[in-house]
Amino acid sequence: MSTEQLSSSRLNSDGVSAAALETFKRGREAMRIQENRKAIRFFSDVLDFENLHKIFRARTLEYRGLCHWLLSEFDAAEADYRRSLDTSDDLEQKARARVRLGEVIDFQGNYDKATPIYYQALEEATQVQNLLVMGRAHRGLGVLNRRQGNTEKAVDHLNQALASFRQIGEAREQARVLTSLGRTRQARGEIQNALEAHEEALKIFISLEDRWRQIQVLNDIGEAHQALYDIEVAKDYHQQALNLANEVEAELLKPEIKRNLGVDLFEQGQTDEGMYYLQASLDGAREIGNREHEALSLYNLARAHIRQSNLEMADRLVLMLQNVADDLDADRYRALASFAKGELLFYQGEQETAVLQLNKAMLAAQTSLDRGVLWKLHATISHVINNPEIAAVHLTIAADFIRQTAEPLQDEALKQTFVQAAPVVAVLNAAGINPDKL
Repeated sequence: MSTEQLSSSRLNSDGVSAAALETFKRGREAMRIQENRKAIRFFSDVLDFENLHKIFRARTLEYRGLCHWLLSEFDAAEADYRRSLDTSDDLEQKARARVRLGEVIDFQGNYDKATPIYYQALEEATQVQNLLVMGRAHRGLGVLNRRQGNTEKAVDHLNQALASFRQIGEAREQARVLTSLGRTRQARGEIQNALEAHEEALKIFISLEDRWRQIQVLNDIGEAHQALYDIEVAKDYHQQALNLANEVEAELLKPEIKRNLGVDLFEQGQTDEGMYYLQASLDGAREIGNREHEALSLYNLARAHIRQSNLEMADRLVLMLQNVADDLDADRYRALASFAKGELLFYQGEQETAVLQLNKAMLAAQTSLDRGVLWKLHATISHVINNPEIAAVHLTIAADFIRQTAEPLQDEALKQTFVQAAPVVAVLNAAGINPDKL
């Protein structure tokens, strides 16, 4: 039995009518099988009953809020979480609702607003020794730090979350943390560790029949292969993810899947299809109000238009990307915006200004420890800059980041796919390194 089930069984139902309790149980069952719209109706019916005690009403609001969140109805989710907080003074219930509130605010890119909410939830959960909520708060802080580029701090919080969930035997929450750890490891260029975390998470989600989160992991595994230029395999994972997302109507997840499919297709030379999916990703991210995915879609769209020499369109997209990066106020997105701007300026013939932008991108990326961006940045700077000695230094650094990515890979075929990819070979050859020796 999961901790979530234990928490539900401990929920005091004294004084709750049999009809209200039965309706509540139906809502929980609908949640379990991911019929969130049906669950919302059941929980709304529960809230219509009179004489519900405060903790029971607050828990019902919390669960309904989670269903709204999974359906991309963020305003409704936030409203339910806040009503839950206002309904009961029970510290444990407040911590449960508060950590969920942090998730919905964080997901929309309001990092500064989410941070104190997570910390307050962690403090409340620690006071009542609720390991479930303590783990969720640490996971939230880990995800938030990853999004801001603080990957070392992210790993620390995620490991604390994993320890909490393993202590109470909560499989689903362990898998959610493994997903977050995989994404963080990939941001650090540690692709082998990322794949191991994602594959462990996928096994758990399959065993739990959690199709919604299987979609997330399929997309993430594809993204790891994409980072290694294993594009055909990446596309297969992303197509599986999109098919399942369409099946379960997981609108929240479609923008990032479509972005990755767009990148895959573009890399394979299917530029029209690639552009279609990248634009659909941008439209979807804006529709659900996710600024992070909006930024990533703009970055990939801008670079695609630069490669197609559509510099006027690329200019407009880069400006939009810079505005979103300013709103997010995170190094990762500042790095991407400056990188795209630097490339654009170079193709527009403004070499000196391009170098300045690329240096800005490099400083921001170093803070975020994103090796995947760093090696490409150093390689680009080595190509753009006039000074041969400085160019050679950047090439050496780029090659070192490539080596750090390639050497830990245990699958020899996957390793060779990466080191033999045209952009990687170009850097290694220019740095005087034989790809076959890595």
